[in-house]
Amino acid sequence: MKRHPHPRRDGHPGSGRADAHADNVEIARRSFAAFNRSFAGDVEDYYELLDPDVDWIPITALLDGRRYRGPEGVRRWVSELRRDWRVFEIRWSEVRDLGDGRVLAFGCWDCLGRRAGVRMCFDQAAWLIELRGGKLARLQTFVDRAEALAAAGPPA
Repeated sequence: MKRHPHPRRDGHPGSGRADAHADNVEIARRSFAAFNRSFAGDVEDYYELLDPDVDWIPITALLDGRRYRGPEGVRRWVSELRRDWRVFEIRWSEVRDLGDGRVLAFGCWDCLGRRAGVRMCFDQAAWLIELRGGKLARLQTFVDRAEALAAAGPPA
C-alpha cells in the first residue's frame, strides 16, 4: 500500500491518509461491536469509546425527538432500551469511509421484545458516524438509506 504524506486525521502522527481511512472504519466497527457486547451483557467497554461530548441521535429520536449528550446520556438511552428489548443487536452489511473522520454504515437491527417476545429485524438501517480523536463524537441513525446518503453529502 502506498503511503501518502498527509497526517492521519485521528490525531496519530506518521501514517498516510489511506491508513486513517482504514482506522476510521475500524474504530467505528469496534464501537458497534462493543455496543452489542454492552447491551447483551452489561459490559462497560463501550462507553470508553465515546467522546466526552458525544452527540447521540438514536433510532428512538424518530419517535420522541430526544438526543443524548455525553457517555452518561448514551448510558441512559441504553438503559431505556433494555426496559423494552431483551435483544438489540446492530449488524453492518456495508460501510463507507467518507473522509474527515466520517463513516456511513448500512445494516440492520435484530431485536427481541422483552414483554411479548416479538422479534424485529429491520434491514434498512443506516448510521452516520463522526469520529474525533479516535472516539465516536456523533452518531445519527436513519431508517431510510437515501436520507442517510443525503445527510452524509459527498465524500471529502
